[in-house]
Amino acid sequence: MGKNLTMPFWGHVYELRRRVLVVAAALAVFSVAGYVVFPMIFDVISQTLTEDLYVTALTEGFVTRLRIAVLIGAFLALPILVFEVAAFIFPALSRRERRFMLLLLLSSFILFVGGMAFGFQSVLPISIRFLRSETFFPQNLHRLLSYQDFISFLFTFLLGFGLCFEFPVVLLFLLKVRILSLRIMIRSFRWFLIVILTVAAIMTPPDVVSQLMLALPMIVLYLLCILIGKLMRLGA
Repeated sequence: MGKNLTMPFWGHVYELRRRVLVVAAALAVFSVAGYVVFPMIFDVISQTLTEDLYVTALTEGFVTRLRIAVLIGAFLALPILVFEVAAFIFPALSRRERRFMLLLLLSSFILFVGGMAFGFQSVLPISIRFLRSETFFPQNLHRLLSYQDFISFLFTFLLGFGLCFEFPVVLLFLLKVRILSLRIMIRSFRWFLIVILTVAAIMTPPDVVSQLMLALPMIVLYLLCILIGKLMRLGA
């Protein structure tokens, strides 16, 4: 992956620029692909709502599709971004540090995808059923749901789950650089629990079931971080 440690400063700058251009090109190509396949993706996500959507502006359809195409492009370009980051920084690391960073990067990608999949498959249907409950809609009140608002809500929801599942990656990195210690993680568990519950409440609609379905995996991942930290002797 060849970056010479004796390379002059501007050599590093030029290499960084080249890798940024590679990622930008991948983003552009995958965004175009996302724009093309968006109707198929929308057919899948619209099944979670089973309700008609409406537009309120002539440009809403195009603008929404373009935004989502860029998000899809960013998601598909993520593995290339991870590879380019690894290729840029790995030569400056020791073999042990490379293994740790590779594990961290792969785990980050897997957890992000897993978090989005979990949110879409398990939590989103429950949240939609809760928000559509007749309890919140007085008699004879009809819903007119915005196409743009629903798509924005959906992707913000999924992005939130993906980011929340990055929680253990951040913790393991902090343990590795000794900003955080296992002793603090164990002794301050109840405070971390409050943080987790607060984040879950912010990232999900205001129903207890959805909040718990996000908080519980985060708690499990937190405990798993403690176990991994002990096995790898991090933050001791």
